[in-house]
Amino acid sequence: MEAVLVVFLLGGFLLVLGTTVLASRHVPHRPSFAGLSVHGHAFPYRRRIVLFSKAERSFYKVLRSLVPDHMIFVKVKVADLVPLKPQHSFWEYFSPINRKNIDFVICDQTLAPVVAIELDGLNQSSAQAPAADLVNSILASAALPIVHVSQKRRYLFEDLRRLLAPYVSVPRPML
Repeated sequence: MEAVLVVFLLGGFLLVLGTTVLASRHVPHRPSFAGLSVHGHAFPYRRRIVLFSKAERSFYKVLRSLVPDHMIFVKVKVADLVPLKPQHSFWEYFSPINRKNIDFVICDQTLAPVVAIELDGLNQSSAQAPAADLVNSILASAALPIVHVSQKRRYLFEDLRRLLAPYVSVPRPML
């Protein structure tokens, strides 16, 4: 009886082992991310030299000095700012905001979003207006204010202070 049990268990083990070996031969090749290559070729990516345009960089520097006690996040996905309320269809409401970003988000010390900021480009087309209106409406429904700032090469502290004063405490510069 013991011999039959040993043969049965050994046969089962060999069957599982054989199936595993055969199955592994038929698994399609998967990319190897550890070696940073796919099918023996290097990924076609390179590091960005700069993350911001000159206007964005200039705006960020002024913003950083205006609100030193706040965190500033850049290129934030709208979906990360406004999660859906329960009992709503994710796909129905996610689709309109998928791939939409806010240029800058100022957060308080608890990292809660306080105000969103969009840099409006000089060469922004009228075709982009409906998307901007949609984002404005979505943020308004979530009670997150949004400020639109025209893109410039240089930003004046006083102009930005006036725009942000309703949302964050912006100290006046010492004279």
